[in-house]
Amino acid sequence: MFREVVSHTSGLQFLMENLDLRSPMGRRCLLDSKMMCCEKEITAELNLVDRIVQALELNSDFIFQIQNKLAQLRDIRGSVNNLLGNLVLDDVELFEIKVFALVAQDIVELQKEGKQSFLEIQDLSQLIRLLDPQNTKIPSFYIYDNYSEELAVARKELRFAKSKNGDTELDIEVLFSKSQEIEAKVREDLCSKISLHGSGLANALQQLAHLDLLIAKAVQAKSLQLSKGEVSKGNTIYRGLFNPMIKNELANQNKDYQTIDIELESSVCVITGANMAGKTVVLKTLALCQYLFQFGFFVPAASAQISIVDKVMISVGDEQSELNGLSSFASEMLNVSRMVKDSKSHKNVLVLIDELARTTNPVEGLAIVNAVADIFYQGKIKSVITTHYSGLKSKFRKLRVKGLDKDLGANVITHKNINSYMDYSLVEDLEGEVPHEALRIASLLGIDKEIIERAQNQLASKNKL
Repeated sequence: MFREVVSHTSGLQFLMENLDLRSPMGRRCLLDSKMMCCEKEITAELNLVDRIVQALELNSDFIFQIQNKLAQLRDIRGSVNNLLGNLVLDDVELFEIKVFALVAQDIVELQKEGKQSFLEIQDLSQLIRLLDPQNTKIPSFYIYDNYSEELAVARKELRFAKSKNGDTELDIEVLFSKSQEIEAKVREDLCSKISLHGSGLANALQQLAHLDLLIAKAVQAKSLQLSKGEVSKGNTIYRGLFNPMIKNELANQNKDYQTIDIELESSVCVITGANMAGKTVVLKTLALCQYLFQFGFFVPAASAQISIVDKVMISVGDEQSELNGLSSFASEMLNVSRMVKDSKSHKNVLVLIDELARTTNPVEGLAIVNAVADIFYQGKIKSVITTHYSGLKSKFRKLRVKGLDKDLGANVITHKNINSYMDYSLVEDLEGEVPHEALRIASLLGIDKEIIERAQNQLASKNKL
């Protein structure tokens, strides 16, 4: 479910918080939605979102009118469940159901007027006639005299008694009790009648929640310039891929975001590059896009062809190590071990591992990267591993982040602007060698010269051996 992945998928919380959901049911619909693994389901959901995106471009006021109506809806699940359980509802519950039905019918009429029916909403007109016998369409409820002639007479007698000075309090109390008894029976009969519409009411509740979510997805797709992904039977291909959360942060700093192109085959791909090269962002964005696509959202890319998977497994950072008392390396290895085991039993997965074995020594770290990549390569597991280790085996596919521009001219580089001089595009790398840019970056940032010189001497001595 969405609620289970949102907390541990970078960028998903940002998108959820920026969804323009208008009703509590819409939010619940999102959190309870399941990750779709069926092409037909994904395509149907994306087509609905696409229709609303197109409607927004043609007549945004029409969509906003529907949203304003959705904002008037309350979550009446409790009242509906009581109704389905054949319980007698009180006036507050009957009021909630009446208001819900009136708003639902307004949305039905809006779709008819706009000649755009995005979702078929349950017809609640018969239910409205029961709860609004006077046809006032006023959002209030009362056990009206129209429900029972006997009740109307009893209430009239009570009003008359109260207006006469000669009647005792006992007489008034008797008449009041009589009208209350009749009213209770009328309420019971009314609830019995409207209970026949309980299933329809529950359907309308789900349909309007879904409509709220669909519109929110479409509004977000338009505002963030997301695109409709297509189901791929082969490779996953992104053109102009970007991370919405980071793009937003950079925009707030008046900085541009560099999009990338990437194609994932049905096997392992290792992305190499120096630190600060953006490898982690690529990995997080791939996970984000896979989830967005399979939860029926548009994706942050100029275009996308995405292969459906049954499961996404990702290892980024060592957030869990401090919580369970393990070292970073131990926590990572246990996590990777579980991922390897799961991938052997579930072939249709997407495995994403960031800076594998980064916290151990380079010799053993490189061996671990090659070993895990070998397993995924032989098992044809769709996977991406990032690393800054050099000396990778040649049989699996390797991509490299281009990194720092070669010619910086007379530009002054600082920790605040160095990202502007990084080229984050990915290129095929047949050698598997990571660019040696650490000392160059350190020098450009103005790090103490003695550190740079001593490090260069160490490298020179090593190369002579």
